[in-house]
Amino acid sequence: MTSERGVLPQQSIGDFMTFKTIVAAVGYADEAEKVVRQAKYIADKHRAKLILIHAVETVHIIAGPEAYGYVEMVPDADEAKAAAVKNILQIIQRAGIASQDIKLVINVGITKNEILDCAKEENADLIIVGSHEKSFAGLLLGSTANAVLHKSASDVLVTKLGIDDDVHTARQYKQILLAIDFMPEVEKVIEKAKELAIQHDARLSLVHVINRAPAFEMPLSLFEKEIIEKIEWQFKELVTTYELDSVHCELLLGSPAREITDYAAKNNVDLVVMGSHGRHGIGILFGSTANSVFHRSACDVLAIRL
Repeated sequence: MTSERGVLPQQSIGDFMTFKTIVAAVGYADEAEKVVRQAKYIADKHRAKLILIHAVETVHIIAGPEAYGYVEMVPDADEAKAAAVKNILQIIQRAGIASQDIKLVINVGITKNEILDCAKEENADLIIVGSHEKSFAGLLLGSTANAVLHKSASDVLVTKLGIDDDVHTARQYKQILLAIDFMPEVEKVIEKAKELAIQHDARLSLVHVINRAPAFEMPLSLFEKEIIEKIEWQFKELVTTYELDSVHCELLLGSPAREITDYAAKNNVDLVVMGSHGRHGIGILFGSTANSVFHRSACDVLAIRL
């Protein structure tokens, strides 16, 4: 089922901020450049307070089979903090950001813990973390970003840095995809996605995936057809209830994570939005779907905490 693609009317939401306080985790090199610029872009759109957090870890475990679990100690935490401040201030300057427009926090500790603690102390409603695509740095999503996604009480946005991306340019959110399940809290996810689309002047699309594994790609049974008809009816009711007639809405059939990421790639989606139950971990909402989307997606992904 589809409806005509369109932009949501401005008066349907009103004039307010989706995010008021944003904490962005800043690492090193290209990833840091990307996160700072993307965070500033989002903060400007939402007129939000922006805090940049960088953690100096005093112990580094060198990864890779050739390292044999080798541990490298940072000789002087104060020197490391000073170097981090200098590096991040240079990034801020290159991005054309006035120092008074942000708050910079440099702490010594475990990165994931410092990010979560900072978000809690600042009462942040959004955490931004970065992830490289198809590179060693992509392991961030499997460690720090993954831990933040599972443990954060705030919404979490993972901004992706592709191999060919310009780190000096923020990704503009002009095409937003909302992937939903029929959970009780669906209203919160839909309303926030609508707000985002308005604030970013973006086109919003909505999909729900009927889970059907590739192994069962054969003619639908009568039972399956009845289930699909019921879901189609629920989907139509949802579109009417939440005034999504101007939004492109589509039911997909297949493996949820694959269908969502394939749809995003084919339709030039800039941001995928999904719901997440923080108390159980991000994977619970769609089983393993949410985790898979975060790992597979080439575009940014936002988890709305429920």
